[in-house]
Amino acid sequence: MFKSALVTTDGSETAATVLSHVAHVTAPDGKVTVVAVIDDAGRLVARMTPAGFEMGAGIATGDLVDQAIAAQRAGAEQNIAAAKAVLVAAGVKQVDGLILSGIPGEAIVQAAKDTKADIVLMATHGRSGIKRAVVGSVAEHVLRHLEGVPVLLINPKG
Repeated sequence: MFKSALVTTDGSETAATVLSHVAHVTAPDGKVTVVAVIDDAGRLVARMTPAGFEMGAGIATGDLVDQAIAAQRAGAEQNIAAAKAVLVAAGVKQVDGLILSGIPGEAIVQAAKDTKADIVLMATHGRSGIKRAVVGSVAEHVLRHLEGVPVLLINPKG
């Protein structure tokens, strides 16, 4: 059993499938940190600003970016609260939440190091082929860059 676990959530049904496994791998007195990653301002602007447009063109104003980040933060808070409720109901006694911003794979790896997690649990969205190459894989990034910490990946599709 592990003393410290890091669990990722994005609020999706796929991410929720991991929660049923947490109590089975975490010690009764263990600590679980539920992590959600939101965009930082730079990443959000890059998504909102089409090529060739400038910030001043009204496409991605500071207020709009602030509103989008606030909305993402509120959603992340709800996702973490829902995950915490499931974990507490499953018997996990120590559950914290953490909202990170930035590139999800990098943020999760850093959070695992910062919280001194003994294990990371996360779902895979089961992408393959060209979709995986274009979209990328957060789970794959975590596997490749987090050294010395087991990563339990749950594929809800099978």
